[in-house]
Amino acid sequence: MNSKIIYTSLFSFILIGVFSFHANAQEIEKEQKKKKEKKFDSGSAWLIAPTFTAQFPYGNMRERFGYNSLFGLHLSYKTDRNWLWGVEGNFLFGTKVKENYVITSIATSTNQYISSNNDLIGVTPQEQGFNTKFVVGKIIPVSKKFPDAGILIMTSLGILMHKIAINVRETSLPQFSKVYRKGYDRLTVGPVLSQFIGGTFIMRRKYASAYLGATFDIAFTQGLRNYDFYTMAPMKDKRIDMFVGLKFAWIIPVFTRTSEKEFFYY
Repeated sequence: MNSKIIYTSLFSFILIGVFSFHANAQEIEKEQKKKKEKKFDSGSAWLIAPTFTAQFPYGNMRERFGYNSLFGLHLSYKTDRNWLWGVEGNFLFGTKVKENYVITSIATSTNQYISSNNDLIGVTPQEQGFNTKFVVGKIIPVSKKFPDAGILIMTSLGILMHKIAINVRETSLPQFSKVYRKGYDRLTVGPVLSQFIGGTFIMRRKYASAYLGATFDIAFTQGLRNYDFYTMAPMKDKRIDMFVGLKFAWIIPVFTRTSEKEFFYY
């Protein structure tokens, strides 16, 4: 009788243990699933991104300049819903100036210029400028595992400035002093609207985040000079300057939340 009680008690103890282990295993599995679900949430962050853009001109811009490059800095805030709000500034430069006849009209037959010491000096005009823009964008994730990666769309509105740059010392060539350069540089300014579409991948713990995509810019600009030496008239023509380009940015993300649901992947 005592042995039956012992066996029955032992069996009950084992059965209770098995059920308890199974229940605990289910609870652990549920907790792990919750953590996995949490860790795929997108987080808000500040994005600091040096950028490079290769551009090809169209419209009136194509008549004055050739291929150009942009080096800039993108600063934006990414919300936890993947909206981007920020600013961007770029320096524009290029070596192909199609309207170089503006200065070659006063050059010698060898396309050189007589210096103050009666020496012959060559001058190569360049394209220079900048643009500054306010940026609005959206990241559309393509995978739940990577909520901060996917299709990136951005729209920007700002100011574009460009001119023909003559980089020489005015002591050597007084005909290109700072005052006289204004008669040759064809300074142009106006509002610019930019569109970007591409892909982005933002990593939480490693500095391998970036975006890459195509850009299209259209600017409604106007000349600002009161007098142009080549035309012998004011240079205040209204223009439509357009660019198509390829843009790359290396992103340094600074996330604003540090909870367990964010930093367990990548």
